[in-house]
Amino acid sequence: MRKIKGIRLLCVCVLCMVLFTACEDEKNTLNITRSENGEKVHDDIEAGNISHVNISGNARSVVIKQSENNNFEFYNADLNADHKYEVRCDQSGSLLNISLMMENAEADNNILGSIVVYIPRKEFEKIESAGEFHQIHFDTIHSDVFIHPDKSFVVLELEAEQLDHNITLEGSESGISPGVSVCLDKLPDNIKLNFNTTKNGTINDPQRLLKRNRLESGSGKPVIRINNTKEIELYVEETL
Repeated sequence: MRKIKGIRLLCVCVLCMVLFTACEDEKNTLNITRSENGEKVHDDIEAGNISHVNISGNARSVVIKQSENNNFEFYNADLNADHKYEVRCDQSGSLLNISLMMENAEADNNILGSIVVYIPRKEFEKIESAGEFHQIHFDTIHSDVFIHPDKSFVVLELEAEQLDHNITLEGSESGISPGVSVCLDKLPDNIKLNFNTTKNGTINDPQRLLKRNRLESGSGKPVIRINNTKEIELYVEETL
């Protein structure tokens, strides 16, 4: 429990520093707070026959977590009462599209909390995320995850023993992530890490865990693959 709390604090600190640096010229001061208790903003959705999930929208901050039950759940954990959100869900066959929209998102850089989406404890074929989010945070999910950052800062907060699916983050010329923070609770014995940045990008590995931008101690499955982002941070709690 102490390790998980410590790694969360570390991830939040990294996120705060990156966001402050990116927006230091803005009039609004960024104040990041992770609150998991909030108002339910959409009816629960049963997993049913859903096999693919797409998450998009423009909410400033989004947290994706693993649920303990078989429903999708949606909460507004924003501490700023002036921030208004709309969650739209559209199911077409086995595909569920989730849109997380914020009123006047482009005019407000203050982040005081997040929209929190709980993913059912089910193995989906694919969970895909793309949108105009300022930052998006993924906990360990029991499905393959594909992230198209579109200029979002990405935090991956992962538990090594629970991680058994691939995570792929692929930036593009029009949607390069300014940064990705990968926080593991302990050094994995099976996970393969493969990191590649944009030209002149940086990989910060203060614990010197990587060789040639890869973790060579892993057996190769699952794979965390991060491509075409400006900056990557890697931390493992147990080695701090």
